[in-house]
Amino acid sequence: MPGSIAAQVMAWQRRMGGVAGPLSAAPSGSGEADNGHPVQVEMLIGGAWVDITDPYVMVRDDSGQIAITRGIRDEGSQTEAGTCALELKNQDGRFSPRNPSGPYYGLIGRNTPIRISVPDGNGGKSYRIWSEASEWAPSWDTSGTDVWTDLSAGGILRRLAQGPAPERSVIYAAVTSPLPSSVVAYWPCEDASGATQLASALTSGSAMTWTGTPTLASYSGFAASDPLPDLTSASLSGGIPKYDDPAATQVRFLAYIPAAGLSLGKVLVAIDQLEYSAGSSQFWEVYYDTATRSLTIRTCASDGTVLGAELQHTLDVRGRLLYVSVELQEVGANISRTLRLKDVNTGQTYTVSDTVFVTQLTRVTRVQFGPASRAVSGAAGTSNLPGVAIGHVTVETAITAIDALGVRLNPIGETAGRRIQRLCDEAGLAFDWVGDLDDTVPMGAQPKANLLSLIQECVQADGGLLYEIPGALGLGYRTRASLYNQDPTLVLDYPSGQLAQIPTPVEDDRYTQNKITVTCNGVSETYEETSGTLGTALPPAGVGTYGGDVTLNLASSDSGTLQDQAAWRVHLGTVDEARFPQIAVNLAHPSITPAMRRAILGIRLGDRVQITNPPAWLPPDTIDQLVLGISETITHFEHKVTFACAPASPYSSIGVLDATEARVDTDGSELVAAISSSATAIGVQPSAGADVLWTKDTADLPLDIRVGGEIMRVTAISDLVTDTFTRTVASGWGTSDSGFTWTTSGGSATDFSVSGGVGAHLLATAGVTRRCILPTVISDFDFYASITADQLATGASLTGALVARYTDDSNLYSAQVQFSASTAVVLLLFKRVGGTETILGSYTLPGVTFVAGVFYRIRFKLRGSLLRAKVWADGGVEPPEWHVTAVDTELTSGPWVGVRSLAVSGNTNVNPTISYENFQIVSPQMFTLTRSINGVVKSHAAGEDVRLAHPTILAL
Repeated sequence: MPGSIAAQVMAWQRRMGGVAGPLSAAPSGSGEADNGHPVQVEMLIGGAWVDITDPYVMVRDDSGQIAITRGIRDEGSQTEAGTCALELKNQDGRFSPRNPSGPYYGLIGRNTPIRISVPDGNGGKSYRIWSEASEWAPSWDTSGTDVWTDLSAGGILRRLAQGPAPERSVIYAAVTSPLPSSVVAYWPCEDASGATQLASALTSGSAMTWTGTPTLASYSGFAASDPLPDLTSASLSGGIPKYDDPAATQVRFLAYIPAAGLSLGKVLVAIDQLEYSAGSSQFWEVYYDTATRSLTIRTCASDGTVLGAELQHTLDVRGRLLYVSVELQEVGANISRTLRLKDVNTGQTYTVSDTVFVTQLTRVTRVQFGPASRAVSGAAGTSNLPGVAIGHVTVETAITAIDALGVRLNPIGETAGRRIQRLCDEAGLAFDWVGDLDDTVPMGAQPKANLLSLIQECVQADGGLLYEIPGALGLGYRTRASLYNQDPTLVLDYPSGQLAQIPTPVEDDRYTQNKITVTCNGVSETYEETSGTLGTALPPAGVGTYGGDVTLNLASSDSGTLQDQAAWRVHLGTVDEARFPQIAVNLAHPSITPAMRRAILGIRLGDRVQITNPPAWLPPDTIDQLVLGISETITHFEHKVTFACAPASPYSSIGVLDATEARVDTDGSELVAAISSSATAIGVQPSAGADVLWTKDTADLPLDIRVGGEIMRVTAISDLVTDTFTRTVASGWGTSDSGFTWTTSGGSATDFSVSGGVGAHLLATAGVTRRCILPTVISDFDFYASITADQLATGASLTGALVARYTDDSNLYSAQVQFSASTAVVLLLFKRVGGTETILGSYTLPGVTFVAGVFYRIRFKLRGSLLRAKVWADGGVEPPEWHVTAVDTELTSGPWVGVRSLAVSGNTNVNPTISYENFQIVSPQMFTLTRSINGVVKSHAAGEDVRLAHPTILAL
């Protein structure tokens, strides 16, 4: 009869004593905590952290297990609340929260903090999760001897997801959380339509009343505020409860003054204080001055007498969103006056100040907005403020910095990272980050939403990773930019057995998105990937349309910003490689070295993990992934860590165009001809519909290309043919710079010569062509030459041309430059088939009079049935447009390519010469390379796609 389960387990433990693991005599996978276990579980009980590992955790049937998850899991799209689950021994009922006899009665329950750690390998702790208890489930067997509690706990995101949206605006929270002790009055003025007064935000404060009829909650121009009242038909008055006389008075408020301005003397705000003595300062008026288009402050006695000089501001306030600060400070027996105007949109502050040699300050009794002026001299305005909005009025007994409210005065433009940091700080949460928080996307206004929703919209806008801090109750943010071009944190070798499970590749369309529309503030822009294997073209050219709509809260909704956002998301959604959703390691396995164990325990969300030397049935490239989530299982016998992953390639090779190391791919290239597995020189041409050629600059080399899964290292790129005609040849053209020998035909041998940097055709007889041609086995070319005639044509044109798909002088395509008898320069595209010439198109250079000996550059490009040509003055800038374009299918091949000259029948010039300079066949290009950089050895067919192995991706 088999022994008991306990006996079997004990025997297994004895057999495994020499194997690395938590129970072995050899060093364990995670080491031992100071409690003698491979893990430490602590619970906050009665305000103190209590180690409950022994004897309550991992003891039930010697098979205790702790399961932990955090980050993005199950191939989700956003970070989820971390979880942990474990069994607690509960014979004495201490983990039954409602058991009044239990030792922990009244001390544990919902959201009791729990933290789990393992040794970090450096003498400290590596916290795996910091959580709050979400469920206590007591259980027992029928005998009552096995009693336990299944404990489930969740990270802080679980609680935050259930939190309410704020009731008040961002600026309300900025003023009141915390409320400075110097504030004696605060009227937010955010009251809804239908209110009968403007409530005070202070429990001891009185409401602000009005005369006339304000339009409440009608102005929404201040992004940080709820709608404010319009005072077109009203004035406001608010009384201040009694307080001790101060040494300073400060009144601040938001104000919008319409673009049309106000009439002279309109009082924006009047500040009354208790009269100090007869004739002393009793009130101040800040009014609109039409001359300066700004505000002016004056001091008045109780009878309206203006005391001292008026203080004028010079800032044009029309149409501005302002934060106005009136600051009065006792200076000996005098009062210093300061009027600050902060432009809410730009953040700039404009200040004027002076000193009034009269009396002292007393407590403020009342503030008014839009009253009729009480001054008996100077500009005097009537009541009400047409088009003016007022809000968030504070009265303080101390002068504070105008920037005291910080970014909350206008959150538009606050970076996503800094907003997350601020929101966590306001909520009292610990905050951690990876990357530069200032190098994140500028956000739009902050809406009134649940805290987690506000954080998640920042994460969505920037594209980074939100995470729960494993070593504290708080949140962290990893910026998108911090994911770029990072070195791997962990490198695992597949043959070394360092993996706890087989990494299974997944080929599916779960995350495919090739057409994205981004919307911000009602403005939408769409980006679509139309080409490539994951483009929107129907199969087999692409995969069809995989669309998506994203609404973002951004500071800018201009077309470029939204296009960039959409393009980045399409970039992430068109990763053409397999995914490895899970990579697992067991810290108890002997192949895991101490250094690797430390690296594994230190991995953060967004870190890069690689698996080298994958098996032969997988692609040979290193498996390269980013960690998006982590799950862990800790038992007596193992500590298994499983990483939820996504390909790292979208974040690798990120750069900017002007960086010296930037490598930007062409818009499509392919092999001209089939190549063997050992060929070290190949021909490459643009794919159909593409035009961009590869760089020939040696400073850009070497570079790696990928062809049919094989990576090749290109060490040189050159034109297929180049000829600068720097040699001297009589009765022929000799051999080009590239080593190809010219074949001549037409006329006599002496009609052909090379010297002085030109190849020449002497046209001794009109109507007879001269040709210099090179042999070829391909049909598509992109080539140039510079052409001139040494005489002005008489009687009929002198011509020089590029020819392709040439079989003989009766079968060819030609792009010809004609120097006409009228001194015009004409581009003619034609074909000759069986000796019959057909014009396919022509173009005359406008405003050009040909001068003998002046060169003109011609370009002729043939791809399939598409023929294009252009001409321009040699030495000038090549025009971007093609001058002549035609589609013709009659000639599909020909064994020669080259040049052709002709004095058209009727020409009367005597021995004219057509000269050619700088002949170039720029496509196909010739690549010199080293093969099989990634170990792939194979031949490739003509037309195989050629692209950069590691192209630079432009950062968002």
